[in-house]
Amino acid sequence: MPELFDFQSDFAAVLRDRQRTPAMQRWLAGDADLVDRRMAIYRANMVAAADKALASAYPVTRQVVGEAFFHGLAREYQRGTPSASGDLTDFGATFDGFLAAFEHTLSLPYLPDLARLEWAVHRASGAADAPDWDASALGSVEAEQQSAIRFLWSPGLAVVESPYPIVRIWTIHQPAYDGEFSVDWNSADTALVARDGFAVVVTGCGAADATFIRASLAGAPLGDAAAATLAASPDFDLGALLARAFAARLVCGFTLRAPPCET
Repeated sequence: MPELFDFQSDFAAVLRDRQRTPAMQRWLAGDADLVDRRMAIYRANMVAAADKALASAYPVTRQVVGEAFFHGLAREYQRGTPSASGDLTDFGATFDGFLAAFEHTLSLPYLPDLARLEWAVHRASGAADAPDWDASALGSVEAEQQSAIRFLWSPGLAVVESPYPIVRIWTIHQPAYDGEFSVDWNSADTALVARDGFAVVVTGCGAADATFIRASLAGAPLGDAAAATLAASPDFDLGALLARAFAARLVCGFTLRAPPCET
């Protein structure tokens, strides 16, 4: 077993750094040139897998920067952030941070936020189905307990804020989009990401609605989430938001219990 561990360690190191290829010569038959060619095949397959996984999660980012440049991004990202999961759909969770720091993407300051939006879409697409729920069950909650209601939001639901028009950029790059392609680069967007059946829907979300949903997603009870939102946005209409959320099946239940981490 110690030999297996040593082999795996050398193999992983050589995949990430070609300069360390000589370490594999004790494991593979043939001269140094043959070992290098063999390892090059594994490296190429590894980069191809990373490129495919990232392209699946970030199709709009890929369109924006172009196929060849995106392939280079995948190679550099994989080199610094090797996959830590056996499921390639998990690969790319920190791609937005990579784009924010990578010198060759600094000229596209909106790209990291666009990537954050795409990752939220990617996660929502694989989220569990929302359970059936009858909102009339809220009627059974006593008036003095209503402020303690904690809504259970549909799996995969997320709020993504940006000073850039990321909702607009995402929308005009969708395959079925047939409108005009202008973008107001001075506008800021907050995206609401949610599953609708088998599809994922991205819509713009007002600042007050976003504040309430974020607080509620974090586990805040109805009373606290509403109070915090009204303090920031006095014209916030909680009833209107909940009516839209129930109609769109964004809420799939509620509880009066505090999360386990609370005391």
